[in-house]
Amino acid sequence: MATRSRRATKPAAPSAAQEPSPGKIPAGPAPPAGSVAEAGSPPAVPDWLRNAAAMSWRLLVVAAAVALVVYALAYLRIVVLPVIIALLLTTLLLPVVRWLKRRRFGDGAAAGTVMLAGLLLVVGVVAIVAPALAAQFDELGQGVQDGVRQVSAELAKPPFNMSDADINATVDQGIARLREDSGALSGGALRGAVLVGEVLTGIILTLLLLFFFLKDGARMWAWMRELLGERRYGPLDQVGRRSLTALAGYVHGIALVGVVDAVLIGLGLLILGVPLVVPLMLLTFIGAFFPLIGAFTAGLAAVLVALVSQGVVTALIVLGIIILVQQVEGHLLYPLVIGRTVRLHPVAVILALAVGGIVAGLIGVFLAVPVAAVVATALDYTRGKEPPPPPATAETAAA
Repeated sequence: MATRSRRATKPAAPSAAQEPSPGKIPAGPAPPAGSVAEAGSPPAVPDWLRNAAAMSWRLLVVAAAVALVVYALAYLRIVVLPVIIALLLTTLLLPVVRWLKRRRFGDGAAAGTVMLAGLLLVVGVVAIVAPALAAQFDELGQGVQDGVRQVSAELAKPPFNMSDADINATVDQGIARLREDSGALSGGALRGAVLVGEVLTGIILTLLLLFFFLKDGARMWAWMRELLGERRYGPLDQVGRRSLTALAGYVHGIALVGVVDAVLIGLGLLILGVPLVVPLMLLTFIGAFFPLIGAFTAGLAAVLVALVSQGVVTALIVLGIIILVQQVEGHLLYPLVIGRTVRLHPVAVILALAVGGIVAGLIGVFLAVPVAAVVATALDYTRGKEPPPPPATAETAAA
């Protein structure tokens, strides 16, 4: 009986299914209930916070890299600005160079002929128009000041009933500050040897770069292909070609839009008998290269001159003409000539102008839209969008 009882209490041998396999560590005791290691418990750091932290430091690195590049470009502005201006001029003159090459001109001869003709044209226009414009621009400045004073006088009358003394004091203070700033600019900075040297160096560098871009642009691009290799060169080639098309469309289109705006506004001023038509037309053309800001400045100058010379009624008619021309530009000319190649939303244009003005002042405003167009073109390529069509010619825009 004792033997049988001892056999009954002997533990059973583990079965084959329960024996631990070789090299496998037996599982330890189960963790107590409520411990962190319990299955289904939330992690110490949520996934959304981990992903947000990872994205945040990556964004900080990208922002620091962009800020460093912008600082480097601003520090090297004497080199960067001529390169950008030369590229813009290249997009304007390259079709003429290609036309001459098809007429059996050599690369150097075609580039030199186009540049020499362009320089002679600019010098001739300046020599003919500059003396008359210099005196008229002085009158234009005085007319704008008189217009501001007249507006302040109208604000002092009913129904505005604003204080005449306060308005005049504010206007006088603003004009005096503007004169002080312009006097300091013309008397100090522009006469400084450093700034004069930078301007001359920039002009010479721009002309040299323009000549070699027109002459050897294709060879430079081929050299870049050999440097980067075929695998890396493919995307860069596509982005470069699309960017050149966008820049060409912008430069050609904005020049054509500026000419049309200047002619239409000039005809309206001429019919109304407003003086200083030529400088106002030139100001309108130049203002086309500074979106939003240029149109507002040129229109304001035209309205103030009309107010001084012809009265309130004529000034209101001029204001209506300017608004009408701007509507034609925004809804017809700009989409037809520029909108096909420069696909930018108005909000993007405003933000680009604001950033460009903060970073580089008036030069930044001038370059903001072309740079934004190139960035938008590169982003379109990464998203697989179709390339922009070539810029509209003068004949297409006229039709």
